[in-house]
Amino acid sequence: MPHRRSDPTKQFQAVDDLLQRWLKERRNLLTRYTEIVVVNDSAIPDAALVQRQKDLCSVLVDYVSAGHFEVFHELLNEAESFADGSGTLAATVMPAIGDTTEVILAYEAKYGAGQYYPDTLERDLSALGEVLESRFVMEDRLIAGLHNSHRRQAQDLAPG
Repeated sequence: MPHRRSDPTKQFQAVDDLLQRWLKERRNLLTRYTEIVVVNDSAIPDAALVQRQKDLCSVLVDYVSAGHFEVFHELLNEAESFADGSGTLAATVMPAIGDTTEVILAYEAKYGAGQYYPDTLERDLSALGEVLESRFVMEDRLIAGLHNSHRRQAQDLAPG
């Protein structure tokens, strides 16, 4: 896990590496979500679907936790390191991201321990998909405002 560095260029690179790993986790999350949506439309044994749901819920919790307890914190550290006022964006975006977390954790609470609700699964998957889409848009906005905006500055500051 990166930590605050006095050198903005090193801080930028550490956060960039962290973001690459986290966005890879996001792709894994989307793959697992899509697999469940696809298999839910086909004949799959209930036990296999329940296991896929448990796997999805595990990835969901890992992804959300990494965002809240590592990625967002490091993005804020980077913004402070560059001292360009970009951190103010977090004040508007972070509460909305927090709202999506509540919905995601409610989904995990319902399906994460292996419960099976065939009558509500399609509706719940749809709602989860909408929340994930909204969250990803906000996360991308946060990344653009608190990280990508520093890319040019980091390149200009790098020895070379």
